[in-house]
Amino acid sequence: MTGDNLPGDNHVVRYAKPTSVRTDGKVGGSAFCLRANRPDDTSLSVNWLECFRNRTKDEQLAEVRRLARLKMREGGRLAELNIGATKQHVRTVFDGLPFIHKPLAAEDEFEADPSHSEITGLSQGNSPESELIGDMIAQSINAVYPAV
Repeated sequence: MTGDNLPGDNHVVRYAKPTSVRTDGKVGGSAFCLRANRPDDTSLSVNWLECFRNRTKDEQLAEVRRLARLKMREGGRLAELNIGATKQHVRTVFDGLPFIHKPLAAEDEFEADPSHSEITGLSQGNSPESELIGDMIAQSINAVYPAV
């Protein structure tokens, strides 16, 4: 399924660093914007939960945390999105929000990550369109879990 669109009835999680988590515990739209200082950024990394078939939600999240290639910090969160619902919600202002399966091969000290996926087709960071889309994605969050 590498490079294919993820099914609309499936779910992904995105790591939100502590500065993207509001005081009420909700994840803000900034967690879903490309970084303005990195013009080479063209997608957002997410993890496809249904990749870990026949596992409970807690087990799926544990695998995401275990295979992460970034340092998840205390106060960070994993924001869960239903792919179809998120695309539908964003479609009201932005048509085309592909969720693409892009597993990572083993590299150096990291194991292969079969759940790695990307949200593509986003505007560059710090644009009004980027902020609007980020906020709309955040509005479609299903659930929020501790990152660590």
